[in-house]
Amino acid sequence: MKRDPIDIISYQEIWLKQFEQAKKDLDSALGTLAVCIEHIGSTAIQNMPSKDRIDIQIGVKEVSDEVCEVINAALQDFGFSYAYLSKDHLPPNESDENEWKKIYLPGITHRWRFKANIHIRRVGAKNYKYALLFRDFLRNHPESATAYARLKQSLSKHTRFDRDAYCEIKDPVCDLIMINARIWEKSLSQA
Repeated sequence: MKRDPIDIISYQEIWLKQFEQAKKDLDSALGTLAVCIEHIGSTAIQNMPSKDRIDIQIGVKEVSDEVCEVINAALQDFGFSYAYLSKDHLPPNESDENEWKKIYLPGITHRWRFKANIHIRRVGAKNYKYALLFRDFLRNHPESATAYARLKQSLSKHTRFDRDAYCEIKDPVCDLIMINARIWEKSLSQA
C-alpha cells in the first residue's frame, strides 16, 4: 500500500472556513451527543505551517464502544470510514490510559473539499485538555510556534512516507512544549 507523503505547507486562511463548515455539519448530525466541537492542531494556529488536514476535537460525555456505534450511525450519510476506539500517546508521568482514550474518525467525505482528522474525546479528560492547552499556548507564544513549525518542516523531509516515525519523534517534542504550556496556564490562574 502506497502512503501519501507528509507535506507541511504554509498557513492557509481557508482552514478556518473549512473548520467552520465541518463544525456546522458535524453539530447538525451529532446533535446533543457533541458537547462541543473545537478547532485544534496546527491549522488552528495563525501562520502555523501544517499538513493540509483540519484537526477537529469533538467533546463527548464518554468514550466507549457504544458511543462509537452511535457516532458511526449518526454520520453514516457522510460516507466516512468508520470511527474506532483508539488512544493518544501517554506523556511522561502519565499512567491512566483511560484519560487518553479517544474515538478517532478519518474525516474524508464527499461533502467536503478538504480532509480532516476528527478526535472524539471525553470533555475534561487529560487528552481533551492537552489538545486545547497546546493550541492556546502556541497561539500566544510565537517563538515556540516558530520553533515547532521548523521542527515539523524538517521532520517531514526526513520521514516523508513514514507517519509512524513522524509521530514517534513529534509527540515527545509536543510534551516538551506542554511543560511550558502548563507553567503558562498556572501563571494565568494566579494572575
